Amino acid sequence: MYQYAGLRFIAGIGLAGELGAGITLVSESLPKSLRAIGTSVVAGFGLMGAVVAQLTVELAGGWNISYIIGGVMGILLLVLRVSVSESGIYKNLEHKNVSKGNFLSFFTNKDRLVRYLKCIAVGLPTWYCIGILAVLANQFAPELGITDINPGKAIMWAYVGISVGDLLSGFISHALKSRKMAIFYMLIFTLIGVAVMLFGNTNTETKYYLFCVWLGFGTGYWAMFVTLAAEQFGTNIRNTATTTVPNMVRGLVPVMILAFDFFKGSFSVVESAAIVGVVVFGLAFYSSLTISETHDRDLEFTE
Repeated sequence: MYQYAGLRFIAGIGLAGELGAGITLVSESLPKSLRAIGTSVVAGFGLMGAVVAQLTVELAGGWNISYIIGGVMGILLLVLRVSVSESGIYKNLEHKNVSKGNFLSFFTNKDRLVRYLKCIAVGLPTWYCIGILAVLANQFAPELGITDINPGKAIMWAYVGISVGDLLSGFISHALKSRKMAIFYMLIFTLIGVAVMLFGNTNTETKYYLFCVWLGFGTGYWAMFVTLAAEQFGTNIRNTATTTVPNMVRGLVPVMILAFDFFKGSFSVVESAAIVGVVVFGLAFYSSLTISETHDRDLEFTE
């Protein structure tokens, strides 16, 4: 078990920077008019991996074979990465005397720190829906009157929704000419889904999975959220922002679960999830409305 956990930890370190680095590279390489669409396509297909993983297990007949398949795909991807070119915007920094990738710089300037914290808050509902409502789905089953819920299937259906939502979020942002409004409307859609899921007579396993798709689609602004983070900061710390912000959100999942478990001492499972949800969505709505708009922003600037 410890060997398995250690290997998962090593893999996690590698995967932690994948999305952020990819979104940064795409953001800096595409024309600003196509930036939202490009990043949403990248994230949409990337997040489809969770769906493919579950299907691979079912078709291969076990996790051992599916891990081998995933490992071979990872090696092929590594070969493809060799041909990827660096963005011209970042190359232009070579002749500038600026600090690059300084994580501590987010905490040395008040305005920069506020932008950083707002970016983190915007992404919290995504992992609230995944980390509590999907991963811990079996805890809700008895209270909702459902015989059993398979967390693996709940996660799979949530990621089906997320993948579709991520693909569409870029087009929604492009049509609205706003990152903020695209995220805001998707947050409203998600909040309605959470409320109906928890308090709307979700009494069958099928209904629960359908709501997982709903919540996944609503929180499918993950690409827009990371793109928003990329566009908030200068080229010298942009990749640092886009790799650390999503991981800060993921890192707060244990905090949300601890709060969820704490409230279960005095409230029901559904009520505990609702209390945590009020806090999470409150922070996300406030941040999405007050953070600066970045649609069509020129990214060739430094902090």
